[in-house]
Amino acid sequence: MRDGVRPDAVLTRESDRKFAFAECKARSFGPTSSTAEQARSLLVVAGPRAAEVLGLASGQVADSLLAFVVPEAGRELLAPTLVSLGKELDEKRMSVGRFSVLSLVLTDTDVSIMTDELGSSFFGLPSGASPFMEREPDTDPRPLYFIPYDPDIGQSEEEKVFCKRVLFERMQSTVVAAVGHANPPMDVVFASQKILNSSMFGVYGQWENRDSARHMRQLCRHFMGEIMQAVNKEVPNTMLFEPGKGWKVTLGSPQQQDNVLDAMSHFSCDRLDLRTQPDHTLLDALEDDGPASGAG
Repeated sequence: MRDGVRPDAVLTRESDRKFAFAECKARSFGPTSSTAEQARSLLVVAGPRAAEVLGLASGQVADSLLAFVVPEAGRELLAPTLVSLGKELDEKRMSVGRFSVLSLVLTDTDVSIMTDELGSSFFGLPSGASPFMEREPDTDPRPLYFIPYDPDIGQSEEEKVFCKRVLFERMQSTVVAAVGHANPPMDVVFASQKILNSSMFGVYGQWENRDSARHMRQLCRHFMGEIMQAVNKEVPNTMLFEPGKGWKVTLGSPQQQDNVLDAMSHFSCDRLDLRTQPDHTLLDALEDDGPASGAG
């Protein structure tokens, strides 16, 4: 068992007080792997202790379930692992919850979620494949994710590089849009929380893992530092970082606004170092961000 384990998401249906503890994995895993420790904890969390874990009275949780989401290739391999882990915990007299293994199926025309019998009953979905996203041939659906990059998810180095670039491109779009909607003369101020929330459709504000939230802010600072250099190279003394506030862009006139937009729009995220992990710096304490839960 591992302390402090949290699922990727908790899904709630208020009408019948159902709670699903959802965990997404890039691949399947076996009962002896390091990931199995996390799975053991999640099986217990999703069981009779679900209300306690959620900070609710016991009567407020009518039903609960652990739902693993994996690529289709790992679906049949993961179910036996979870059965084995559940039996192991039962033998140790530890109550566990039910589980469902859902999978994502990617074709040239759509992305579907494959639901097993228990998942179908719990979520009210048809058994089998349920398409939820159309796609064009030769496109990658990952740019459409709410969270394009998540440091808590095990990914290959190439996957991390791709997802970071998507995140940085989202940040770039957020900054460009804010500057474009400004009405000079005025200052536009960006805090990393605001940038990350806009880039993730508000999901960053719900992030509970403080270390991961700090890591994301470090990535944001790396991006903003690079785009600040690019802007000031083309429009000197226009953008600066103010401790306790964030990055300030001074727009003295519509012409300066156009010049800033031109510099920001032509900035290429491909120039960023997408492989090196950001270091903890003094700015972690100077920024006005704090933990993710304070985002607005």
